[in-house]
Amino acid sequence: METARTLDTQRDTDALRTALRALQEDGITFAEISKATEVHRTAISQLVNQGVMPSMKHVAALWAFIDRQRAEMEYVRTNTPATYKQELEIWETEEYVLAKGWCDYIYQKRKMGVLIGAPGTGKTTVLKQFVAEHPGSIYIEAMPNMRTNDLLNTIARRAGISLKGNGCQRMEGLIDALAVRNDVAILVDEAEYLKKWDVDKFEYLRKIWDNTGTPIIMAGTPELETTIKKGTGKDNLAQLYRRKYELQLKGISAKTALQHLCQYHITTDAAKMLAEIGADVQHGGLGNLTELLDLCLEAAAGGEISADMVNAAKKYKLMY
Repeated sequence: METARTLDTQRDTDALRTALRALQEDGITFAEISKATEVHRTAISQLVNQGVMPSMKHVAALWAFIDRQRAEMEYVRTNTPATYKQELEIWETEEYVLAKGWCDYIYQKRKMGVLIGAPGTGKTTVLKQFVAEHPGSIYIEAMPNMRTNDLLNTIARRAGISLKGNGCQRMEGLIDALAVRNDVAILVDEAEYLKKWDVDKFEYLRKIWDNTGTPIIMAGTPELETTIKKGTGKDNLAQLYRRKYELQLKGISAKTALQHLCQYHITTDAAKMLAEIGADVQHGGLGNLTELLDLCLEAAAGGEISADMVNAAKKYKLMY
């Protein structure tokens, strides 16, 4: 509502009650306000319905929340595009650009890199886009049951290299073939799975890099960083740890997500719901946001995406 987008000339009790009612009409519940401000929901309800003022500390927290909501709504209102996007595309956020540049550095300088981030922070998107732009690069999704020979065979097959002999001979053949190639980069996604049984697979990757200079990027969750740093039991990866170049992804913020969502035909409350989901790194973050947005775009069929559509998409994905 317009009341929630204009500054109050006086921040008295009535102004605060009016602003909170306006937010409620915009689809923001007292429970959401309580969670964001740490003001108990009962206190908010008593303020709005009965005019009972909470402590000055809580009043300040409520006004700060209201101001943030107004700024976000104003951003949505003033950044509405002439033509709305109808399909998903890669969001070139600041972190995405940073990660792509980091991958290019690893590739150009022929380093060994480790890309760390929680699920849904965009690691896979970055790796696949890099591979699409660099012919000869190899993308491998590590599997829980992947053994050393599986890893070596996958690298060889995707690089067009034929291997023969026992394990040692196959490793030597792979090293010999990669040593004369400058177009290959090895990107291993979900690399935390490589630790199953032992850490030999990590050591084989290090040996490949040591002997060929083939750029290698391993991407995974913080569990991967822990494995490389501490090893597993009696095994350690000190040799690999001192060679690696690391980048950590934090995920998208609600503010950044909202900036990109403004490019779609979407109501303010629906955009805010999706932005909050995207910022929730502990539960899938950007990955969940894009999947839900894709479902909503399909449901809207060129029309406006509503909060009801977002809720229906969440139920479809069995979220929250």
